[in-house]
Amino acid sequence: MINFFRRIRHKLIQESQFFKYLKYAIGEIILVVLGILIALQINNWNENQKKELKTINDLLNLKEALNDDIASIDSNLIFNKTRLRGIFYILKHSGLNTQTFIEMKWVDISKNEIENRIWKGSFPDTLNREFTDLAFSLLGRGFGGVAINKTVINELNSTGSFSNIQNANLKKKIGNYYSFLNQRLEGYAIEEHEEWANETTRFLRDNYGIFTLDVSYLKDPIASLKNKRDVEYQLRYLALEVNYHCIWSIEAKEKASDLVRLIDEEVKRLKN
Repeated sequence: MINFFRRIRHKLIQESQFFKYLKYAIGEIILVVLGILIALQINNWNENQKKELKTINDLLNLKEALNDDIASIDSNLIFNKTRLRGIFYILKHSGLNTQTFIEMKWVDISKNEIENRIWKGSFPDTLNREFTDLAFSLLGRGFGGVAINKTVINELNSTGSFSNIQNANLKKKIGNYYSFLNQRLEGYAIEEHEEWANETTRFLRDNYGIFTLDVSYLKDPIASLKNKRDVEYQLRYLALEVNYHCIWSIEAKEKASDLVRLIDEEVKRLKN
């Protein structure tokens, strides 16, 4: 093809057909420019396709991480709802105030979760030695049981790939979700909850000789707490901390579930 154009060009020059040659030269330049523009367009299209495929893959990985979060939050919620039920159980059978604080919303602990691996079946209303031992053992347990999978979001931020997500609403909600986790289920918030749990276990140990992790050595661990108002204060405040954690966990789960839905919609849009 190149030799063909070269022969035409030589023929025109030899025949002194200057204007025809000029038109031909311009036409050749236009063809070259068009070829370059088409090649650039194809290259840009290929690059956009690669970027789009990577964004889809990143979003699917993020969705998987969010589903990990949801499973972890569910497990942690079951644990803390059982702990909260145990606190009110101890209060009730110690003849102490079991009224919830009306200033805030309280998580529903009226029924046990089917998936509960800590306590099977319905929560007991009457004294039950096995549940008594469990209730005391859960008092001082930590709050940091929610394992947040940040591997994907950290990678997206460190590589700059997060900016490839074009859906502004989705990006905003992703940022809000991890910001909420940082404020409510990590760091200072968890430390504050855990400090009161530790304070409660120290209080029961130092004032009533109750080592909460194992009360099996006591014939009736609740008997010594009967009508003790200082115990009421400790347990009701711990109940407040546990409830806050449950409410925030439920909100985090809702945010994660909403993100999973938005990611599915965005991936579907990108594939189309």
